[in-house]
Amino acid sequence: MSIDIKRIIEYTRDYNLHSHSQFCDGRDPMCLISEAAEEAGMKYFAFTPHSPVPVDSPCNMDKGMMDEYFDEVDRLRAIHAPRMDVYRSLEIDYLGPDFGPHIDYFQHLPLDFRLGSVHFVPNQDGVLLDCDGRYERFSGYLKDGYRGDLRYVVEKYFEQVLTMLERGGLDLLGHFDKIAGNASLADADIEDQGWYEALVDDVVSHVKGSGVVVEINTKAFEDKGRFFPAEKWWGKLLEAGLPLAVDSDVHYASKVASGRDEAFRRLDRLKETYERGF
Repeated sequence: MSIDIKRIIEYTRDYNLHSHSQFCDGRDPMCLISEAAEEAGMKYFAFTPHSPVPVDSPCNMDKGMMDEYFDEVDRLRAIHAPRMDVYRSLEIDYLGPDFGPHIDYFQHLPLDFRLGSVHFVPNQDGVLLDCDGRYERFSGYLKDGYRGDLRYVVEKYFEQVLTMLERGGLDLLGHFDKIAGNASLADADIEDQGWYEALVDDVVSHVKGSGVVVEINTKAFEDKGRFFPAEKWWGKLLEAGLPLAVDSDVHYASKVASGRDEAFRRLDRLKETYERGF
C-alpha cells in the first residue's frame, strides 16, 4: 500500500522523495546518502533507483539486484527509525504501453510508492533512445537517431508523459519537462513557442484530478540554474491546484538537499502573489 505523499508534503518540508545510489547511477552508497539526509534534518526520505528496463542502459538497476536493494532499505530503515522514515521506491521508466509503472511487475513489488518518469523517447523507427544526460550524446542522437527533428523529439517525449499518466500506476510524476534540459541547448527559444506551452498545458490537464503528485526537481539548479518543471510553468501548477513535492534527485550524499531551499523560497513568493490576486 502506498504511503500518503500528499499528507507528507502538506505536513512538512523535511522530506526528499527522489534519490539514487550505488544500485543505479548514483555516486554514493545508500548508507552515506541516508546519513546525510538525517543530518540535513529530513524526516521522510525515499530511495528511488532507476527501475530495471528491457533495453540496454548503464543507468538502470539490474532486475537481479532487487532483493539486495530491498534488504538494504530495510536495514537503513531500522537504523534511522524513529528519527527518519526511510521508504523503498523506484523511479520507473515509461517506455510505452507494455512497460511502465502500470504493469503487473511494478504493481506487485512491495514499494511504498511509485515514481514515474520518462527518459527514453522512441525515434521515427520505434527505437528507444535515452534523451537524458549529457548534451553531447543527445545532440548525436538528434542528428543520427531522430533525423535532426527536434520538435519530433519534444512532442514524442510529452506524448510518453501523457500516456504514462493515462495508464496510471504512479503516485509521483518526476521532472515532467526534463527533455527541455537538452532541447533548450539545441534551440534556446524552444520553451517560448506556443506549441511547447500547449504540451505543458496538456500535462497539467492530465494530472489534475488524477491524484498524482507533481515533482519540482531541484537537481540542476546549483549547476545550471533551472528546475524541472521550469519555474515559468509553476503558476500553471498552482492555478490547477496540483500537489507539489520538492525533491533534489540526489546522486551524491553532499547534495541531498541541493536547490530545495531556493525552490521553496520561490514557490512561497509565487503563492503570495497569487493570494494577493496579482
